[in-house]
Amino acid sequence: MTEAPFQRHFADRLSLQQIDRDIFTGWCHSGSPLRAYGGQIAAQSLMAAGHTVDATDRRVHSLHGYFLRPGQTKDSITYLVERPRDGRSFSTRIVRAVQNGETIFMMTASFALDDNGPEHQFTKPDLPSPDMVADFPIPLPSYLKGATAPGDLDYPDSHIIGLRIVEPDRPIELIDGRYERMAWVRIEEELPDDSLVQSCALTYLSDLTMVSTALSPHARAGQEHGLMLASIDHAMWFHSPTRADRWLLFAQDTPVARGGHGLARGLFFDAGGTLVASVVQESLMRTRHA
Repeated sequence: MTEAPFQRHFADRLSLQQIDRDIFTGWCHSGSPLRAYGGQIAAQSLMAAGHTVDATDRRVHSLHGYFLRPGQTKDSITYLVERPRDGRSFSTRIVRAVQNGETIFMMTASFALDDNGPEHQFTKPDLPSPDMVADFPIPLPSYLKGATAPGDLDYPDSHIIGLRIVEPDRPIELIDGRYERMAWVRIEEELPDDSLVQSCALTYLSDLTMVSTALSPHARAGQEHGLMLASIDHAMWFHSPTRADRWLLFAQDTPVARGGHGLARGLFFDAGGTLVASVVQESLMRTRHA
């Protein structure tokens, strides 16, 4: 068995080896003991899809993914890409992430030309700039606490990920609703000026706090009441080119939790106020039974 590479730099976390025309392999670090971080699996899936699309012609505008099984950190993951359509304006890709003969993640990704049309967007919330907000430790799920150190797990860590949560101890109320969390996020290392790399990096960031956002009305200070927690599905829409290695405001809310599931939504704004991406995720929030 090949030993997993140590991913010191963020670019290493997106790196794939091309095996055949539409077959790639990669390694994922942990998000829980011996379980691969879902945001990295999604980011690598998008990277695999993007490698099969002409980047000079069109860029990713949406992805929809389902987490089917937990990924393992001690084995590589194979990404199988299908090409159901290459049209005049859109290219569609289907990616299956396979490990030990089982599909652990599936994604549909769509790439499109930039066209002219009407424009509107939500206004960026008026909040302190990232320079006025303290660094916040990357959230560590309770099932990791006491098990081992985050560095030992290679969990998304502060030397690579910048996270600054605005008023982390309370929700921020807005006129049009209630955001459960406002956070400035970025990749702390300079990344290539490549729209695919930047979109994959943003996909990686988008999975960091969505589960905890869905849980936030029911738990504070990491008290998760013995719940089983996991990402179920994940969808993103990319509205404008952006850089994930620059500060982005990630405004999140949670409209509903019911039936053992919790829904979280998020909007990414750049420092200039442009809404660059949207994300929705459903999480498993199920009471553990003896």
